[in-house]
Amino acid sequence: MKLSFYITRRYSIVRPFIYKKGSITSTTIRIFILLLLQILCLCLNKSFSALVVIGSCSLASLAVYFYRFVLKREHIYDIFGYLIQGIFTGMLLPETYPPLVAALVTFLVVWGIKTVAPNPANIWVNTVAFSVVIAWFIGKEFFPDFLITSEMLELNNPSLTLIQNGTLPVIRVDSTITGFLNNTVFKFLHVSVPEGYISFLWDSHSVIPAFRFNFLTVFSSILLFSDDSIDYMIPSIFLLVYGCLVRLFAPMFFGGAFNTGDIILALFSSGTLFTALFMLQWFNTTPSTTGGKILYAVICGIVAFVLVGAGTSPVGMVYTILIGNLLSVVIKTIEIKKEINSIKTAGAAE
Repeated sequence: MKLSFYITRRYSIVRPFIYKKGSITSTTIRIFILLLLQILCLCLNKSFSALVVIGSCSLASLAVYFYRFVLKREHIYDIFGYLIQGIFTGMLLPETYPPLVAALVTFLVVWGIKTVAPNPANIWVNTVAFSVVIAWFIGKEFFPDFLITSEMLELNNPSLTLIQNGTLPVIRVDSTITGFLNNTVFKFLHVSVPEGYISFLWDSHSVIPAFRFNFLTVFSSILLFSDDSIDYMIPSIFLLVYGCLVRLFAPMFFGGAFNTGDIILALFSSGTLFTALFMLQWFNTTPSTTGGKILYAVICGIVAFVLVGAGTSPVGMVYTILIGNLLSVVIKTIEIKKEINSIKTAGAAE
């Protein structure tokens, strides 16, 4: 009886990750609703080309679902999971990217991964990040370049330089909102915010939709963290580590001073907040233990600093996710070995 228990326990933990269909479905629906806010803002801003790319990727992902459900008659019901994979992929691609190519890449990657690992419990790679990387290799010319230069990093606020030279557009009501905040909230803190930062935080006008509406991403994180739909540990530690590295060391590589890095530019560009919230702990791709999660978040923060630098990277955060997936498998393997050893020790003691 005891031996049967230990064998069952042992082989239940050697699965790469735990899959709970009910929790994934409920969380997916919440994320889908929050994504609709981002899409609504794209509609209001008449970013129709971005909507076409997002729609193409979404239809391609849904095509895989219907292929498996209708033609192959597999019993899968998480249609929202396929839908948001397509939306995420489209949002992380430039609005200038050819829609047909985006759809083809999305379909082939989703279909390929689902074919190799039809059970969600065995999918350790982030499908969205993998799709975006493939799309980047195919059409690098459609992705934007870094907006900052080495000369900007020698300054204390490269984001302010981008605002002043017109790279980051300023909305009409920026001066009104900035003046109100400086005369009320920030007055008590004895600080003031230059004009343009409100515009940057609201809409960066990036050609990549996921990089644009950071206020909505922050709002989404508050909602998802508050009802425990998403664990806040990994994103929080990741952003803290990455932000501290940028603040302390980023300018030093280009002749700047220590502890003068622009955290605002780092966190509100490159899709940093978007990927930290929605992709860094994609279903089934993170370690299980608290120590494993902390290690995962810290190393991902370091990787992001190496790949993304001080910000405005077009695909650095996506590469960070994929490297994090590989890292998570290693950590998970160590966790499994420790668990098996503890089970053997407990069995021997009894």
